[in-house]
Amino acid sequence: MYGRMIINDIKTNKLVSAATCIFMAVTAMLLGLSILLYLSLGDSIDSLMSKAETPDFLQMHAGGLDEDQLYDFMRRRDDVEAMQICTFLNLQNSQISIKDKSFENNMQDNGLSCQNNSFDYLVDAHNEVIYPSEGEVFVPVCYRKEYGIHIGDVMHIGTEKLTVAGFLRDSQMNSMMASSKRFLVSKKDYERLKPRGSEEYLIEFKLKEGSNINSFATDYKDADLPDNGPTITRSLIRMINALSDGMMISVICLSE
Repeated sequence: MYGRMIINDIKTNKLVSAATCIFMAVTAMLLGLSILLYLSLGDSIDSLMSKAETPDFLQMHAGGLDEDQLYDFMRRRDDVEAMQICTFLNLQNSQISIKDKSFENNMQDNGLSCQNNSFDYLVDAHNEVIYPSEGEVFVPVCYRKEYGIHIGDVMHIGTEKLTVAGFLRDSQMNSMMASSKRFLVSKKDYERLKPRGSEEYLIEFKLKEGSNINSFATDYKDADLPDNGPTITRSLIRMINALSDGMMISVICLSE
């Protein structure tokens, strides 16, 4: 009986019934697309963080530091797998330009880094670790479209010049939601350009599987170690990486 009523209603209101079916199909398609995009985004972030070997705990620090104190702290703990102290040469954005396009109005903290030795690698589009030659610079991939940058363009830092050799993916700072961006240069160029900026430190730890990151962060703070800067954990890095693309996917979901 109900089936006959539905069939009769469809025959009577063919246009309305067709429109309803189309809208339902589009909604189902958008929902399926959103789920696929969320899964793809998660896999992409996990793959990047795995290849780059993202640290579990990162403490940014501006100012002097006692490396022996840090290594003593590491040796006293049985949950630390590895530790490294990376340098970041913070530049004034007004000094930076690429292909006559100035970074003066850029809101990010831009600086130079060398490739790391143990983990937290800067990688290319194929997740391969990058090793620049002297005179080369690898630019964060997020700037490629924003500034129309191409391989072979010249980057100026004051009166100094570097040639753009490619683009890098940074598991920590890839997202525009992150406040800093690293440009990758050789160690010789880093030392040559050091007078152009102010040096900061990234104190990074990889913890053994199953370690309690919150407990580690508390112990680090209680040990009165260098902490003149933000503290970041792996879970926070993953969340930041997911935010920008995740918000676009959420808009698709809400449009349903």
